[in-house]
Amino acid sequence: TAYPPRTLALYLLRLAVSFLAIEALCHLIHAPALASSGLWRPARLSATELGVASFWVLNFMWLKFLVIWRFFRSWALIDGIESPENICKCVNNNYDIEGFWKNWHSSFNRWLVRYLYIPLGGSRYKALNIWPIFTFVAIWHDLHPRLLLWAWLTCAFAGPEMAAKWIARSPNVRPYRDTWQYRHMCAAGAAINIMVLMAANLVGFVVGVDGVHHFGLLLVSSSGALFLPATLVTFFSAAQIMFEIQENKVMSQSKALTKGDITEKYPEPQENCVKYT
Repeated sequence: TAYPPRTLALYLLRLAVSFLAIEALCHLIHAPALASSGLWRPARLSATELGVASFWVLNFMWLKFLVIWRFFRSWALIDGIESPENICKCVNNNYDIEGFWKNWHSSFNRWLVRYLYIPLGGSRYKALNIWPIFTFVAIWHDLHPRLLLWAWLTCAFAGPEMAAKWIARSPNVRPYRDTWQYRHMCAAGAAINIMVLMAANLVGFVVGVDGVHHFGLLLVSSSGALFLPATLVTFFSAAQIMFEIQENKVMSQSKALTKGDITEKYPEPQENCVKYT
């Protein structure tokens, strides 16, 4: 393994902190119990309350899998085997659908790329081959209508994102990439992306197919009229912070390449002009 003892000790410490965090979440925030038991319906939560509960459920799911996967990876590292890191990014630091799925269950993503994505034509038919791939992923989880709907919603939401990225990389847009207008447009698109990404995962893993109608009624109610714009403004602001984190990462990668420290930790940075897309 490439992990020295000090780095491994730090990794184990971070795992222990993550375990304590999920214990605290389960004891102090009862959103996962509300979702799994279905009590969020008779509780008559408002749109804001259900939205906040859903946010915590998604964070609980991320933290749960992080602890599980890193626990077993830690044993592999102790045994001298460096297995792939499955969760490479915080769940709250994702503003595009494609990037989210590259960093969620990374080893499974690599398997899908090798045995499904590339044989189906790769990037030449990306907008088409994501449909059978996500359908397979849904069935791989469980043959359930809510998971199939989750997969197809994710594919439908990914289409506009691919189109936006294609437009952003065109030569006609190049002169505007360093302007504040371009950055804010990207942040607005990122806010919508975060919203639909959460919506798809809520259908698949929280409210289910039956809860879509109920949640839709809440959104068009008086409480939902304030919830939607407030959420979009919050996600817009969060996207700006994510952009700053991404810019700092690109700068760190560039400095590492300049110093000749070319490692797996610092892969070749992407072109700076498309950093938001």
